Amino acid sequence: MTQFIGAATPLTAQGIEACAHKLSVQPADIWTVLRVEARGCGYFADRRPVILFERHIFSRRTQGRFDAQAPDISNRKAGGYAGGVAEYQRLERAMALDAQAALESASWGMAQVMGFHANDLGYGTADSFVRRMMTSEDEQLGALASYILRNDLAKALRDHDWATFARGYNGSGYEKNQYDKKLADAYKHLTTHALPDLNVREGQLRLLFLGFDPGGVDGALGPNTTGALKRFQSQQHLPTTSNFDAATLEALRQQQALLPRSEAPPETQALATRPPAPVVIAPVTPSTPVPVTRVALAAPEPVRLEVPAAVPTAVAVEVEDAPLPAQLSEQLRQRLTQPLDKVVQDELARLLVLRGKAARELGPTAVQTVDLGLSALLGEQPNLSFVRGIRRRIASAVADQLYPLRPLPILRSSSPAIQVVLGLALLLLVANGGSAFAYRVLSSEQTLLFGLPLRTLLLVGLCGAIGSAVSMLTRLGDFEKPRGASRTSMLMLGFFKPVVGMYSALFCFALMKSGLLPLQAASPGAELYLYMSVCFLVGFSERLAQDMFARAEESFSSASGKARPASPPPAG
Repeated sequence: MTQFIGAATPLTAQGIEACAHKLSVQPADIWTVLRVEARGCGYFADRRPVILFERHIFSRRTQGRFDAQAPDISNRKAGGYAGGVAEYQRLERAMALDAQAALESASWGMAQVMGFHANDLGYGTADSFVRRMMTSEDEQLGALASYILRNDLAKALRDHDWATFARGYNGSGYEKNQYDKKLADAYKHLTTHALPDLNVREGQLRLLFLGFDPGGVDGALGPNTTGALKRFQSQQHLPTTSNFDAATLEALRQQQALLPRSEAPPETQALATRPPAPVVIAPVTPSTPVPVTRVALAAPEPVRLEVPAAVPTAVAVEVEDAPLPAQLSEQLRQRLTQPLDKVVQDELARLLVLRGKAARELGPTAVQTVDLGLSALLGEQPNLSFVRGIRRRIASAVADQLYPLRPLPILRSSSPAIQVVLGLALLLLVANGGSAFAYRVLSSEQTLLFGLPLRTLLLVGLCGAIGSAVSMLTRLGDFEKPRGASRTSMLMLGFFKPVVGMYSALFCFALMKSGLLPLQAASPGAELYLYMSVCFLVGFSERLAQDMFARAEESFSSASGKARPASPPPAG
């Protein structure tokens, strides 16, 4: 069963952007095609790519040799589908007859691209194509983009000429199933509503892999998904939330990483995607022949690359699931036959390790950037400054994905809630030092301000600010809703909301001392604690503060009315 199980990485924003850039279209155009022409998800629950085996294609590619022997999997007429994961039983039976033709006769992944297109789309053989489809939905989306370009459909998609696109994608019978109308309706919906949430979609797919049925992989947080999410969080002893927060997504990724990968028999080993094996670059004597070896092979044993003895040190790097392009692989092989400067060796090793991590965490766009750095490094005159810049930027982005609680990703976060917390933290830095300085240096027990002890004013003002800060922290989930708010406005909200709470508390304290708010402590010694409690509540609750100020206004108006002299009787 595990023969076709690879990394099965969910669709990423980088994958959508790379596809949109390749076709010169907008993300909504990509989602339109995915909604109508593709399956909603690229993998079954067992992490094998979604497939549909076409018996008429198998018959055609084997010249009908097996039509009489196995008409259910080799037949001139289409049909005989088993549906779902049962399609793999049909595929495996066909592979026993002709493995290559069988792989070419199935459609693969979320875009359902046929295996026989592998060579035309630049994948070489069908088994290489299938291995890429096992890796990620980004790869599957890349196959869709290549197919659209190969068939000259990019312009129709860009112009929203749905009839032309449907004719090229589905054939002349597209009108029978109204594919053009379905595309137009899907595009209208996607451009008037929010696009699917990729964090939710990733969480749904990983929950599906781990046995927690989310009720579909659509990027929408419905009741089935919420139930599956809470069951997973409970199992992992995580805080129960109503969304896929960073800690939950990281736990899902870690649990999926523990699941087994392919364990194919030797004759189908080329289709397996195994855990990375190390590549060792070691010095040899000049007479030692240099083998032609591809770096990015998924091999069961360590692959040994040997270079001339002029290279003084050995460098160990990982083999990753994202294979090097053929041209770059050949360039690397040729450079390894020559003496390499130690600095170039170090950068090469770092980039090769980083490339695999970028493939897993950031998607194909980041891999293309790393490949650009490799090309610059492997040239006759390596551009080390350019390469180091690329490596540092990609390494930083990978670290942000792997360790989201690091300071830099938090500071760069687009989450309104995190921006509010950053504003609170900034206020804490400013207020903590200022309050301590005023308390210890500028004041004493006898220091008065407006006839009141300065330290008491500091204390009640601080209680109001703390109450306001606590109120904001208990409502952080509400701040995730206004996603259109600017970063600056949310930072200022976090910074100045406690300041408003502090001044409200000071005003309330003045009202209590004036007698307009007739609040009395239970005992003379408890008076300060009463002031602190009330000021905290005023900072915590805006509604309470408004009610207290309204009561003070009524008391003030009543007192003013009593003090006003009576009007003289009318003349005459």
